[in-house]
Amino acid sequence: MKYRIETERADLFDVNMIIIMRVELEKTLPFDKMKAAFEEACKCHEVLTSKIVIEESGQAFYIDNASVGSSFSQSDLSLKELIKENERLRFKIEKGEFIRAFALPEGLVFMMHHLAGDGKSLLYFIETFMKCLSGQPCAFVPFKNLTLKELPKNSSLPFLYKILVKNWNRRWSKVKRLFSFEDMDKEYQQFWKNHETKIEIKRYEKDQLEGLLKNAKQAGVSLTSYLITDLIKNSAKKMDIGLAVDGRLDKNRAMGNQATGIAINYKYKQKLSFEENAKKVQRLLKEKLSDDGNRFLILQFMGQLDPTLIDTMNLEHADYFHSKVTSRVAELLGYGKRTKDLSITNLTRADIPLEYGDNRIKELVFIPPVVSYGKNIIGIVTCGNNMNIAKHEYCL
Repeated sequence: MKYRIETERADLFDVNMIIIMRVELEKTLPFDKMKAAFEEACKCHEVLTSKIVIEESGQAFYIDNASVGSSFSQSDLSLKELIKENERLRFKIEKGEFIRAFALPEGLVFMMHHLAGDGKSLLYFIETFMKCLSGQPCAFVPFKNLTLKELPKNSSLPFLYKILVKNWNRRWSKVKRLFSFEDMDKEYQQFWKNHETKIEIKRYEKDQLEGLLKNAKQAGVSLTSYLITDLIKNSAKKMDIGLAVDGRLDKNRAMGNQATGIAINYKYKQKLSFEENAKKVQRLLKEKLSDDGNRFLILQFMGQLDPTLIDTMNLEHADYFHSKVTSRVAELLGYGKRTKDLSITNLTRADIPLEYGDNRIKELVFIPPVVSYGKNIIGIVTCGNNMNIAKHEYCL
């Protein structure tokens, strides 16, 4: 295999690109059995049998790896302690380390690098793991990512954006340099010596969830629009809100980062009712989601920038590298001081079965990474009768 890292290049040098899920099973299982199932599940997904290389041209690729680099281990730490310990330990993606899984007293925890996939990808891996755990057959799943050629034709960059990309690439070519995994190590050390994240998890049980769904329906909006409105209702300023969106054009269930994103700007209007504000938020979201040009703008834009220039946006954010050109690009694209006020990923109802023979998933918690272009990151997932909302942000 050899797949070029294209639209997902911004994930390569980001210092916080780990998707986390906590899975609570109904019954406790032997560690050795779970580890064997994990190792078998990894072999079922092509991306987990690969590694990342950066070539002298500046292009980066997924290529075949001699062995699976992901791991499954036991820990007595709490979820928050585990995150604190692991967030500063760089995933060795050049050795094929894409997932770290742990058996904790409070459940199973899966930490996955975004280059292995998006939130749905991790759900699909957990599905494979549960099938292997229950002795069910699992087919091999080829890697799938989004390339510029596969994006809808009507999502091509507007003329002015093309001019902007061409201009930035030209200016960067005069000072261009290639960054390595050694630079990545130094970048992590620089960033994490004075950063730390915290998480807050709010659980909505059946009655609470049904109440939210009822209120959203009465307001004539989606649950996502309703929740966004609730999150911004006390803000006095116009909020820059990012929403992660599934970019799977063919509804495939493969692992690979196939997420895109849209953004809206909205100031909660105190003179209007909550429901009226929610309808305005819904209208803005619908406008963006119904237009492929907006839906895939970020992927089109990133896919046409020089890949090493994209790397510098994260390196600027980590205070590891600086130049006049790259600091300007980083600031304009939200990798500087002006990041998104709120970034939300709602996986809605988990798109996997909950029962696998005698084994059953009881609860799911989804924690997105605090990416370089965001600060207040919200992850939402519904499992069975419960919904969990996790907030992930920097505390240092």
